[in-house]
Amino acid sequence: MESDSLKRSNWRFLVTAVVGGALVTVYAVAMPFIAPALRKVCLPFVPATSRQVENVVKMLRHRKGPLVDLGSGDGRIVIAAAKEGFPAVGYELNPWLVWYSRYRAWREGVHGSAKFYISDLWKVTFAQYSNVVVFGVPQMITKVIFVRSSFLKVIVQKGKRPTPHG
Repeated sequence: MESDSLKRSNWRFLVTAVVGGALVTVYAVAMPFIAPALRKVCLPFVPATSRQVENVVKMLRHRKGPLVDLGSGDGRIVIAAAKEGFPAVGYELNPWLVWYSRYRAWREGVHGSAKFYISDLWKVTFAQYSNVVVFGVPQMITKVIFVRSSFLKVIVQKGKRPTPHG
């Protein structure tokens, strides 16, 4: 009888531990994707399409200097720019996407010229960049142009025409 009671107690503990561990794991993986939607300006992760990447690369073909992608997501723009010879940097809030971007850059062979950082784009100094890529909600893009306009030489909105500034 005592051994049956002990076995049930062990199973309950094991089931509780497994369920608890699964919930913590789901929270740790999902929160970086959910949290941006809860900000004042919603900044969801929406991957760039291959056409958008091609448009950005096409716009950058006759430009020089380093590139920064604000809200770089899975790193598609930064990696494509690095393949075109640009020193490129991506800033992203979601640590999972930054780690995935670093892995993709390594896999694509551009990890030397494509760098990714976990950072809030409002806390980034990007005066050293000649090319700035912004992809997000219109309210965010307008605020970036207004707040940072003295630093920007060009704003490239993924999939759209460049906006000269400065």
